[in-house]
Order: sequence, then C-alpha cells, then structure tokens
Amino acid sequence: MKVTTYNQLMVEQARAAIRVAGAHHSSWNGKIGVTPPEDNAHGVAEWNHTITYADRSVKAPLQEMFENARVYNQDPETLRSYREAVKTVHHENTHMLAAEGTEHSDGAAPFQNLPEQALEEGITEVHSYDNLNEYIDELGLEEIAPGIKTAEARSSYPHYTPAARRFAEGIGRETGVEPAEVARRLAIVNAGEKFRTAAEMMYESSDLPGKVPESEREAAIGRIEAAMKPPMAGLKELKQEPDPDRKRRESALAGGRSVSAGKDAVRALSKEWSQPAPETRVERGVTTEQNLSTGQAPQQAAPQTPGTAQPQELPPDLATAVHASRSGSAPLASASRLGENNMGSRRSGPQNSPERGPELQR
Repeated sequence: MKVTTYNQLMVEQARAAIRVAGAHHSSWNGKIGVTPPEDNAHGVAEWNHTITYADRSVKAPLQEMFENARVYNQDPETLRSYREAVKTVHHENTHMLAAEGTEHSDGAAPFQNLPEQALEEGITEVHSYDNLNEYIDELGLEEIAPGIKTAEARSSYPHYTPAARRFAEGIGRETGVEPAEVARRLAIVNAGEKFRTAAEMMYESSDLPGKVPESEREAAIGRIEAAMKPPMAGLKELKQEPDPDRKRRESALAGGRSVSAGKDAVRALSKEWSQPAPETRVERGVTTEQNLSTGQAPQQAAPQTPGTAQPQELPPDLATAVHASRSGSAPLASASRLGENNMGSRRSGPQNSPERGPELQR
C-alpha cells in the first residue's frame, strides 16, 4: 500500500516488511513506543512485540518528510536523514518477522548468548539495508521524498554486519544459494533459529541426507549448528575497536571462521557415517561382537549347493560300509546286512533276556 501520511506509514510498516522478505508473519502487536534517549538507540523491537523509535533520529525526520511531501531537490543531508529513519523502521520490523508457529519473543533467551545476538543483529541489518529500496517502493516513499532511493545511508552495527555478510556469502557458496537469499531465509526466523536454519541448509546440500538415518538427522544438524557459534562469540567486544578498518576486517574473519567450522562438522559427520557398522557381515561367515572381543575367527558354515537336500543318516552297518569304500579299503567279502533275527545282539544263540536300555558305563 502506498502511504501518504506518517500515521499510515506506522500502520503499514509491518505488512510491507512481510512482503519484502516473504515472511510468514510479523509478531508486531501494533503498538509504538518511544526509545529513551539514554539508550542511544534509534529503535528497539521489544520482546513484548512493541516497537519503539527515537524521537530525534526517527520520528521527527519521518514527520518532516511527509510535511515536505513531493518537494524536489532537497539537500543530500536531509534526504539521508529520511533514508536512515526509514531504514530503522525496516530494521525493527525485520526483527519482528517470524516463521510459522513461532514468535519474535521465542528468541529472547537465545539472544542473551553472544553468537545468537551477533547473528541476529548482523543479518537483520544486512537484509534491511540491502532491501531498503524495495521497502521504499512497497510504501511509495519515493513519491513522498523524491531522491530518497539514491540518498546515502550509513549501515548500523559495524562490528556485527561484516560477519553476517561473510557468513551469508559462505553459506551461499556451500549450498549454491545466493547470499541475498541466505540472508532473507535467516532474517525471517527469530534469534534462536538463525544458526539452526543455516545448519539445515548446509546439511541438506551435503551428502549427509544419503548417509545419516532420519532418526539421527536432528542430532547431526545440531552438531553443525553448535560448531558454527563459537567464532561469533567475540564480536561484541569489537564494538570498542577504534580502527574502523580493523573492526570490519576482524568481524568478516569471524563470519568466515563460523562457516568453516560448519564445513568441518559436515565433513566429520560424513566420515563417521561412512564407517562400517560393528555387526558387519563378512564373506562366508558372520563377525559377532564376541568374535571381535575374543579374537576368535568367525565360524563358517560348510558350503552347500543350492537346491540339494542334506544327506539322510545311514544305518550303522551301511555307514561302516560307506566309510570303508570312501577310505579306499575294500569291503569285507562276508559283509552282509543282518537279518531281523540277528539284530540287537553280538552273541550267537537264542537270547531269553528282555531287551535292555542303553548301556550304562560303570
């Protein structure tokens, strides 16, 4: 919607941010507050879903912009103040973007951790700064302040933004996704989900989905996520660095190291899931855990021709004859099958004793 007043801008600010980012929804509750001057902040996306803006750097320039609507050839400094005020509005509304089933406030606890805080502020600034002209177009602000789209504006968070930009570029190289799209995907989830989203992208673009069982997927992604956080933990300290070039360089290096740590985790997982399982079967036998622990060779089954039946057990006399024939000895000429009358006794003559059971060894 094209806005023509400051109040309309305040009403439409969240919807425009949703459209620019393609987010599921905004957590903004529709309330606007004033950022205390002592906070030295242009705006704040509160965890209760209220947005506050500083009177001097945001509210006053925007009200002036609408009072001077359609005035051409305004001086660069004035246009820059307008643009930076609009960027603050876009930045805070980007903080409020959330995925389905989640809210901005879900990231409150993770945001207290330094890596999550660095990536949340850095990615929010990268996305809102790089897509500011699209946000201006969504609201029709170029018609209100001609020249605002070409005005210069300073980027915020110089200790976080280079790291986030390098992070998005690195994830893009690993996944084949454009860095701007990486930043967008991270921008539309809350502070607690940004590293997780990046880890999922790295996981899905690797060979892990073909190796890791589905039941282990979440744990594997968690390892990649955990590996990427430590390099971003020291960025808050860079805020005090007086040399802007060194600040930018160190921040960018941290973002690159974070991606490298994620890549190392992917490689380690791939190697682990390429190892044979402990119960690996071997040719003509089965290796068991007991074999492995005792050092015994696996028992092997005798080869059997498919389709052939196991031989039937022969009567003792025939078995003896067969054994003799296989051993190369000639069978006895007098060997004959015993008649029914001679079975059960080794002595000649009639037997009157009853049939006995098995012999017992004394």
